[in-house]
Amino acid sequence: MVKRVKSIERAIKILEAFSEENFEMSLSEISKKVNLPKATAYRIIYTLKESGLIEQRTDTGKYRPGLRLFELGSLVFKKLKLREIALPYMENLSKKCGETVHLGILQGDEVISIESCDSSFDLRSNIYIGKRAPLYCTGVGKALLAFLTPEEISRVLKKRRKKYTDNTVVERERLEEELRKVREKGFAVDNMEHEEGVRCVAAPIRNYEGKAVASVSISGPSIRITEEKIPQLASMVKKTAEIISKKLGATR
Repeated sequence: MVKRVKSIERAIKILEAFSEENFEMSLSEISKKVNLPKATAYRIIYTLKESGLIEQRTDTGKYRPGLRLFELGSLVFKKLKLREIALPYMENLSKKCGETVHLGILQGDEVISIESCDSSFDLRSNIYIGKRAPLYCTGVGKALLAFLTPEEISRVLKKRRKKYTDNTVVERERLEEELRKVREKGFAVDNMEHEEGVRCVAAPIRNYEGKAVASVSISGPSIRITEEKIPQLASMVKKTAEIISKKLGATR
């Protein structure tokens, strides 16, 4: 059996400690976040810094992800067949509905954005490539979560859930019922559950095996995406998801 390399595991933990909320951190903050002694954390950070994976600000001394990570990430995105196939259809959908269209994939217990077409309006959803979000309270997340195996769904729903807005559903029974409806209707709705004043309608994208590998969504402010418009937008996003799915080899 191959043994895991502890030093590499620690380096990965340090890189994963950075997020949108913690984009820049001091040595003390990093060591506390990854539960490592300062001296150990510093040695790993120094190596990552020498490789360009971490940068250090000269004015504050704080650390942040390096450009080398962006270069590697960009290389991966360029090679993603899904992203290349989906983009033209996403652009077409965004033009038709006038709202932001977002492509997300499953990563762990979260959905991560790998492509986004911005709305033409000044007031629009703040979605950027690389953004992570929970599965249980977002349209793109629920459109993926609903089509996982019962065992995978159960594992995700066993975990504690944060209430982001007054509309966030955290009760397991209610979520299970909502996921059943997503499977029945073929689309999911985020009714201001993750962000105040933002609605989202999403549908799953399937591959040649019939597996939901991504989801595409329309999102925007609730003053434009009203409850009355959801059926129309759902039809549009489902059609786009079906076209992309067929391009990936899906037969249904």
